This record gives sequence, C-alpha cells and structure tokens, in this order.
Amino acid sequence: MRLARSRLQLRLATVLFVTLGVLAITSAVRPPSAFAATLVATDADKGGSVRLKAGDILEVHLKSNPTTGYQWYVHPKSTPLMKPIGASQTQARQPGVGRPILQVFRFQAVAAGEGVVLLHYVRSWERATADEEQFGLHVSIH
Repeated sequence: MRLARSRLQLRLATVLFVTLGVLAITSAVRPPSAFAATLVATDADKGGSVRLKAGDILEVHLKSNPTTGYQWYVHPKSTPLMKPIGASQTQARQPGVGRPILQVFRFQAVAAGEGVVLLHYVRSWERATADEEQFGLHVSIH
C-alpha cells in the first residue's frame, strides 16, 4: 500500500513538473508584444493625448513633402517612455516634384508614466529654429 502511494505521488509530481515546464517554455517563447494593441495617430491628433499600456504600439502617420527637403524626424526631446521601433514612408501617387507622401513612425510604450511624443518637420541640413513645425502627442502609459 505504501509503495503504491509513493508511485502515485511520484506520477503526480512528474505530471505537475512537466505541465509547469511546458507553460514556462511557451510563455518565454511568446514575444512580450504578442498581444499589444496598435493605435494610429494622424495630423488631426496633433496636440491631443492618448492612453496606452506598456507594450502597446503607437503609429504616427504624417503628411510630408521630401522633394522640398522637408521631412519629419523624431525630436531629441521626445519622451524616452516611447521607444522608436521603425519608420517608413509611402510613395507619391504620381511622380514629380512637390508630390506629398505619408511618413509612418512606430513607437512602443516601454514603461509606465506620462510624456510627449514629439516630431519636427525640418530639412536635415538646416539648424533647428523656434518656429519649425512640430507634432506633439501627449501619452499616458499605465
């Protein structure tokens, strides 16, 4: 009787150990942003605010005209709570000078807190000025 009880306890312990091991491995393999939400902000959201959870993605879509030399760049004073994770741009619908495109910036919320995602519209070879166009979006991360 005692031997049967010991074997049963050993089997239960083995099943529990294997189950916990499988759960640990599958949760470690899943990227932390697998269930992250993606929020899109546009020119219309300038000066507004958004609420995010840590791990969420913020995409900022802004119109641009790079043929004039102007493009959007992440401002050095942009909040460190939002990590830039990528940028892309669309092609102009028709070729030629002065055709607008859309620049897309992707940020990931990395820590709780509040800050401002800040971008500025400048020519890369010119010095920043006080009157440069800017896009600011207040973020609240919880």
